[in-house]
Amino acid sequence: MSTPYHLEIFRGNNKRLFINYSGISEGVANESLRFNIYATNDFGTPIFTEQLSIDEIRKLYNHLSAISVVTEGATKSSKIIETTEEINLLIQKLEESDLETISILLHQFKSDDKIKGLLSALDKIEIEHLHGAFHHKYMKEEISYLKKLIELELNYNITTEIENHPELVKYKAGQPEKIFQNWIESNLWVFGIEYIKHHDARKIALFSEGDLLMESLDGYLDLIELKRPKHTLLKFDDSHKCHYPHNELSLVLGQSLFYMQKLSEYKLNVENEYKTKVLMPRVKIIIGNTSEYDDSQLHCLRMINSDLNSIQIISYSDLVKYGNLLIESYEKYNTYKEHHIGEMSDKVFS
Repeated sequence: MSTPYHLEIFRGNNKRLFINYSGISEGVANESLRFNIYATNDFGTPIFTEQLSIDEIRKLYNHLSAISVVTEGATKSSKIIETTEEINLLIQKLEESDLETISILLHQFKSDDKIKGLLSALDKIEIEHLHGAFHHKYMKEEISYLKKLIELELNYNITTEIENHPELVKYKAGQPEKIFQNWIESNLWVFGIEYIKHHDARKIALFSEGDLLMESLDGYLDLIELKRPKHTLLKFDDSHKCHYPHNELSLVLGQSLFYMQKLSEYKLNVENEYKTKVLMPRVKIIIGNTSEYDDSQLHCLRMINSDLNSIQIISYSDLVKYGNLLIESYEKYNTYKEHHIGEMSDKVFS
């Protein structure tokens, strides 16, 4: 397609804006190409004129090419970069959150120069998107792994069956509780921003290997006590037609009360060892599976939780729900952010 050397791009309010090229010899442009911009009134009287060199033309072109609402008529802005085919493909896969392809492409880069070229091609928003896309995929994978672990625990001997699932082998342990402890220690994000650090409970002989000492956002120490998903939480009283805590749940509640008492008694020792604060410690008990509970059973658990001071019963089904809610919140925020950025770009460049 031929390019017009002279073009009127605006007319109105007694003003006309023109652009034209010069420095083209026999239809071929070279480094002496110039880009002339000038304005006149409706009677042809000059108002403004300026000439851009080839370097200035390239700078303008690169700037405009970075905005997809200009180059493609898109409804929101995205970045278009003239670079190597590998980096172009990488940016495309970034937009698609195709992290597997991104990983393959990065491993094919044979020099730091290409990596630097990639980073220079990505703006801050795209880098944030890359990090967010990775974390999003990681969270979804980890929740799917937790669901598989729960299934293995409920239906098989998890300590042996886990060997048949390569994606789960990283959580392998000799005891079922330890398998789920390994998952939780790798995925503290499932508790949101409530906890910022995990401490080694084995430093003090008060706690068992399956207990997690967690430092809260405000610097206080809490305890997470892990039991198995197959433990029963409730029994049904036929005479009173209501549910009540099963012996397995009552036992762990008693253990939690004991831990809370000992944390208070050994407050100074614990604070000195972990360099944190102990004041009204809270205990989270992760136990059982409530995915098939009816409303009466869920109501019973809620009433038990509401009557417990500083102790919360959380089922493994709840952990899956927490994770899915965080993933859903991320997806909603990401959709809003992309829409908002697109609107802002349209306003700026319209």
